[in-house]
Amino acid sequence: MRNYFFVFIFTMAKQYTFAQIPFEVMVGNKQTQYFGYIQKDLDSIGRWSAFSQSIFAINHKDSTLNSISVDGQLTYMLNNWLGVAAGGAFDGNRFTPTLGLSFTYINKKRDFVITAFPTVQLVKPIALDLFALINYSPQFNTNWGLFSQFILGTNLGLQKDYPNQKREVLNFFTRHNSSTQLLRIGLNYTQKFQFGVGADLAQFGMNEGTFENFGIFLRYQLE
Repeated sequence: MRNYFFVFIFTMAKQYTFAQIPFEVMVGNKQTQYFGYIQKDLDSIGRWSAFSQSIFAINHKDSTLNSISVDGQLTYMLNNWLGVAAGGAFDGNRFTPTLGLSFTYINKKRDFVITAFPTVQLVKPIALDLFALINYSPQFNTNWGLFSQFILGTNLGLQKDYPNQKREVLNFFTRHNSSTQLLRIGLNYTQKFQFGVGADLAQFGMNEGTFENFGIFLRYQLE
């Protein structure tokens, strides 16, 4: 399963107007997590763009709890901030196709980036999947700066599993399947190396379980 982590959905060789390709390792009290993503324009005007993230987690005590997640979206931008996205997710066992929207904001300094994908999973039971990445990295001087990143994801059921099932979440979604939050804060050196403290949080079902992992991370900006 480890080898799947090194397979990204999208492979880009040529640099265009905007690109981010970081790779990160966080060693926590419960697991070690390897994380990387690609966010890149595919043409000179940014009409087409690609986003892919890969997460591989190794549990320190129980290898059966190891997990993998690979997600990717190909986006056609309708304007500067809104696009139509198509892609899918792979969890180590199956591939789930998705279709939805893409929201992107990049400030003029390019030190504040918001990327969000509200998509619908095209398999039964149908669900809404929301992913968002917020990155804020202002520079103090030529070499040093702040690094902060917040990644969140949530999956909410749209389709009833049985006829009399109530819509328990906001009177619209049938149930909360899972949610995750990845928080990182630290220092940025030469806009290439980032390090600091982090937290990986997760919630499952309708108050059926939670997970917390706290540790330190090291991140390298490939592009």
